[in-house]
Amino acid sequence: MKELIERVEAIFGELGYDIFDKEEHDTVYQASFGKDDEIFGTFFIEDDNNFLELANTYTFDADEEEFLKEHLEDMMNICYEYGNYFNIVKEEDEIDFSVFSKVYYSGLNLESLEDTLDDFINCNRELISILDLEEDE
Repeated sequence: MKELIERVEAIFGELGYDIFDKEEHDTVYQASFGKDDEIFGTFFIEDDNNFLELANTYTFDADEEEFLKEHLEDMMNICYEYGNYFNIVKEEDEIDFSVFSKVYYSGLNLESLEDTLDDFINCNRELISILDLEEDE
């Protein structure tokens, strides 16, 4: 796993991203990534997985459930358009909407990670823009 972490960090570095908030456990490594003082998400490397996972989570208070329901179809369409997955987890006091993307290690190179990051970041920027736009109204 150590070699895989070094490979992933090197590619992120080649693409100009900063890596911070690193956490390493026996079977999982996670770190946040960003560029130019903007944080874009977190990536995960798991010992028994065949892919690198990128993720970002939006948290809504439980009383914002109607707001989320109103925008859910648009949010799902945005994720689909950029080839990203999503997950929704409802807790007692909050709702988490997570966006994630995966790159198989067998195809992981500079170009594939760059393309995946572009889609992931653009997806998240579009999600933020529709959520911020509605909040401003």
